Amino acid sequence: MSAVLKKIEENRLIAVIRSGSAEDAEEMIKAALAGGFRIFEVSLQTPQALRIIEAYSKKEGILVGAGTVTDGEIAQRAIKSGASFVSTPYTDREVIIVAKHNASFAIQGALTPTEVMSAYQMGADLVMINPIASSGGPQYLKSLKNAVPSSTKLIVAGGVSLESVFDYLKDSLAVCVKQSLFEKPLVRTDNWQQITERARQFSEKLETIKVSR
Repeated sequence: MSAVLKKIEENRLIAVIRSGSAEDAEEMIKAALAGGFRIFEVSLQTPQALRIIEAYSKKEGILVGAGTVTDGEIAQRAIKSGASFVSTPYTDREVIIVAKHNASFAIQGALTPTEVMSAYQMGADLVMINPIASSGGPQYLKSLKNAVPSSTKLIVAGGVSLESVFDYLKDSLAVCVKQSLFEKPLVRTDNWQQITERARQFSEKLETIKVSR
């Protein structure tokens, strides 16, 4: 098992960092980190994303990857900056090839059983079902899980809330959290303490799930 997959299996919560401001993006990471998050996907649509990835990839105990990777060249740059994984909202063969050639970890987006299996056949390490909430939520995820081999490792993104995280984690390895953690009014008003509290609520919910197993 790769170190990245092991970290994802252990933590199961991925904070998605996407902002129009590099300063806000770093505050978002700090706030979520203080609340217990240990895995961060920094969207490359964020200003200075590669610098942020490089800075935080050097910190112990956390995992930092690049999100919204759109082609192989960008994947290469992200990996060179220290990204432990590269994530795309769809399946891209070129990104997978670059990740494999650089001993990196590829997370690929998909929605249907055919897309999931296609991503795996191309070499994806993990498949991200996105957008999950608007596609049927936990019930759709359950149906999808039953339609693919049991060994298939899935994560979900797009509309995961504190109320739904328990149901999603029944049938997925991890969840990506963005809007429900980093609400725009909270970021806009620099209410990092409230974001930390929300992150702590997610972390506590995860501990409850672990105990109930």
